Amino acid sequence: MFNYERFDALRRSKGITQKFIAQSLGRSATLCQDWKQHKSQPNAEQLSVLAGILGTTVQYLCGESDAASPVSDGEELEQLLTALRDREDMRMLFKLARDASPDDVRQAVKIIEALRRDS
Repeated sequence: MFNYERFDALRRSKGITQKFIAQSLGRSATLCQDWKQHKSQPNAEQLSVLAGILGTTVQYLCGESDAASPVSDGEELEQLLTALRDREDMRMLFKLARDASPDDVRQAVKIIEALRRDS
């Protein structure tokens, strides 16, 4: 089960806004507040994207692991590639990202999110 307190503490420590999280998931700005108030919880796809953004694991966000430290480059790359594959607006990039370095994938995701914010 999603642990909002862990998510929020990690989000704050990395300087990531609730608005950025909501935009990254293609949702309204009230998304994080809905999680905080237990009105809803992130689904599996959203958890995967959150873990990638926050540099942690789904298991940490769900209270199944106490290791909040960033995942290895291989695991992080896998999470980012999963997000690229599963998000409809990013599927085209998945094919391009298969052989990309973790930094290349992170940069691609940041560019897409910046473009989404500007539109």
